[in-house]
Amino acid sequence: MSEITADDFKPAEDGVAASTAEWEVRVDLAAMFRLTHMFGWDDTIWNHITARAPGTEHTFFMHRFGLLYEEVTASNLIKVDEEGRVLEGPPDVNTAGFVIHSAIHLNHPKNKFVFHAHPPTAIAATAFKDGIPYWVQDSSMLYGKIGYHDWEGLSVDLDERFRIAENLGDGKVLVMRNHGFLSVGETAGEAFMNMYYMIRMCEVAVQAQASGLELEPATPELWEMSCKQYEAFSPGKYEWPALKRRCDRADPSYKN
Repeated sequence: MSEITADDFKPAEDGVAASTAEWEVRVDLAAMFRLTHMFGWDDTIWNHITARAPGTEHTFFMHRFGLLYEEVTASNLIKVDEEGRVLEGPPDVNTAGFVIHSAIHLNHPKNKFVFHAHPPTAIAATAFKDGIPYWVQDSSMLYGKIGYHDWEGLSVDLDERFRIAENLGDGKVLVMRNHGFLSVGETAGEAFMNMYYMIRMCEVAVQAQASGLELEPATPELWEMSCKQYEAFSPGKYEWPALKRRCDRADPSYKN
C-alpha cells in the first residue's frame, strides 16, 4: 500500500467531506511520539501511543513496529481495527501494543488517545508493593485517578484486555506493576500531560524515599482539595499548543 500524505485528506471538489479531522489526529499523534523522544521516555522501537480514528468506534492509529519515535510522521502511522487487522499501511503491528491499547479503545470510548511508556527514571516505582505515594503538589492532579494492574508477563494474551480495561476504570493513569505506565485522554494533550505528571510523581517518590529522611504525607482531605483546584487547569489545554511549537522548532517533519 502506498504511503499516505496530507494531500489524501484535502476536501474533495465535489463537496464530499474529506477527513481533515483524521489528518489532525495523525499530526497530534506523531507529535506525541516526537515529544516522547525529546523527553527521553522512549525505548528504541518499543512501547506505543495510539489514537482512535475519528468517526469510528474501535479503529485506531499506531506506529509501524520497527520505527524509532523520531522517525514517526503523520503519514507513516498505520490504522488497525479491533481484530488487529491493518487497514492502512504495512502489516507491522506490535502485538503487545495492540493488546494493551485495544483494551482501552474497545472499552473506554471517551479516551481517544492512549499512551504506554516505560520511562527509565520512573519505572522503579512500579515495583513499590503498596503503590506510589503522593508527596508533592502537582501529584495531586492525579489523586484518585490512578489504577493498578498486576503484571502478567508480556501483554500478548487477548484476555488481558478485559483486566486492563477494568483496572483503569474511570481513571486517567494505570500503573502496570513491574512493567510501566498507561495514560489516557480525550485529547493528545490530556494523555501526554497525564503521563508527564505520572512520571514526575514517580521520580519524586523514588528520590524522596531514597533520601532516608522522614517524609510529610499530608492529609487525604488536602490532596482531594488540591485535586479539585487543578480542575481549573485541564491537562493539555494550555501545554499542548506550546509543546507542538517545540516540535515545530525542533523538527517539523512529524507533520509530513
